Amino acid sequence: MKTRLLIILLTFSLNTCVFGQTDYFLGKRTYCEMPSDSETKKLFDLGMDCIKQNLYIGAANIIFQDIIKKDKSFCDAYFLAGYTFRLSNMNKEAVIMYYIADSLSQNKSIEFKQNLATTSILVGKIDLSRKKFKEITTFFPENPEGYYGIALTSTIIGDFDYGLENINIAENKFKEENKDTQFLKAILLTLNKKHKEAIEYYEKVQSKFSKDDNFNGNYALSLYEVGIATNDDKMQKKATKHYEKVKDKSGLTEYIKSKFEKT
Repeated sequence: MKTRLLIILLTFSLNTCVFGQTDYFLGKRTYCEMPSDSETKKLFDLGMDCIKQNLYIGAANIIFQDIIKKDKSFCDAYFLAGYTFRLSNMNKEAVIMYYIADSLSQNKSIEFKQNLATTSILVGKIDLSRKKFKEITTFFPENPEGYYGIALTSTIIGDFDYGLENINIAENKFKEENKDTQFLKAILLTLNKKHKEAIEYYEKVQSKFSKDDNFNGNYALSLYEVGIATNDDKMQKKATKHYEKVKDKSGLTEYIKSKFEKT
């Protein structure tokens, strides 16, 4: 399945969710012991202020790298250097820093694992991403994002049944209705050929994703399959309508295209 744009969309949503659900970015706590000198504390606070205000991100990156030079065991400096790399769209550099931070923190930080896992997807390190999402389910089992991440990576790895199993867990663990989770579940239901159930989920998220090519292409397939199975001409016409809404059909699987572009 060609899901690059879907992955980017849902990974961005996950990254936003990570930032919004933690107080770590307030800068009031660290996972590793900060060097005790007052100069380091001042520099750390200055770097955090840059992040909170989304200003002078390049300068903040230099600050955290300078702190690393003083103490190479301070995991938070590595993480925040990675985070500022990420804000500058330097994802490969971010992954390196995140990896070191996660290794030094000894599985204490969900933020480190979340950011490493999501950014690894963006640079194509899917196996590393899957590994870190699984670690989240091990060390932070009540957090839904580990299960969500496993489901997201399953659309690339191809273990769709395992992805569906995990998106079901994530859906139950999110405290409120989550449209991104429902959309990913709809896609996974389609990939698992559970088309009738998939349609129910596409209808739940249509207001948010109606212009998305992955939505229209996969929704069209599920409508088509159910329409054929039930001999429902109206549903088949609806399927064609959604297929025609797909702007870039090169992103769809050959299987989907074969249902609507018969020669």
